[in-house]
Amino acid sequence: MQKIKVFLTVLFLVILSIPTKSYCADDRMYNGLLIDAMAQIDETVDSSIAIQRVKRAGISKIALFARSRRYLSENEQAVISIKKNNPNLIILGSPKYFLLRNDLEKEYISHTLKNITKHNYQFIGEILYSHADKSHGEQTRTGERYVDPLAYGTNAFLNSLLKYAIPIMTHWEVYAWERDWPRFKKLYFKNRDQKFLIPHMAFAKPSQVEEILSCSPNVFMTISKKEKDKRAYSDRGKAQKLGSGFIRKNGVLRNKWRFILEKYQDRLLFATDAHKRWRWQKYEKVVKRHRKILGQLKVSIAKKIAYKNAEKLYGVTAN
Repeated sequence: MQKIKVFLTVLFLVILSIPTKSYCADDRMYNGLLIDAMAQIDETVDSSIAIQRVKRAGISKIALFARSRRYLSENEQAVISIKKNNPNLIILGSPKYFLLRNDLEKEYISHTLKNITKHNYQFIGEILYSHADKSHGEQTRTGERYVDPLAYGTNAFLNSLLKYAIPIMTHWEVYAWERDWPRFKKLYFKNRDQKFLIPHMAFAKPSQVEEILSCSPNVFMTISKKEKDKRAYSDRGKAQKLGSGFIRKNGVLRNKWRFILEKYQDRLLFATDAHKRWRWQKYEKVVKRHRKILGQLKVSIAKKIAYKNAEKLYGVTAN
């Protein structure tokens, strides 16, 4: 009996002395095609340098739209020029207009609809339906930007948009879930023939993503800004209502998010949401981080999220 105890003790010490290698996301990397399903740019960013970063990151195509912060159509022509100079790279979207409040303005609606055909827009750039103040951004009196998705303007816009058969980006965040989800649920159901794209998965929890996608087959989501926990909210109370990031500190994909990525593999799109200068400066780093996440999925699933779903949504082909 004593000999057995000694043997087990020695064996235990030997096992402890063996170097162990914990799993690291670096062990796998998705190196296939990528379509960046969402990015935006304005006059504060050197577009030539930004495009160089996109190409160095191995991006096949990028869905790009202008940021119009001060007036309608600001930076629109600049992005059209980027498209002309990079025709096989850019998927062109309508500008994102920052001055919308409570409802879509008539000027925004008419300007956007007119230019879909004129400039061959392939999607409607992000509309900020709800957007909480961030520590690195604008601080509003109400703590958020808000446009009611069921107000008259959105209804009129969608009725006119349907004939163009292009997706629309509806940006909202789940910090006001009880207020916003019932309204968006009604919006998505009422406009079942229109395809919607929600940026950043609305910063939702897995259960909320499940609820949105399970009852709204015409809704897609980008996985941008979901790799890490969201820490940039000005209001801690709002921040606590958001879902966690995809990965743990060691870069490993959380199981609850793996389940979502696998179950809704046909409705999720890789995107960076490069926008402000600092975000464009780390573009290649953000892409690499997503390649590591995709590398932890089955190759067939990774390809769908990486580019195949974007091909279908935007009507393009990655190359």
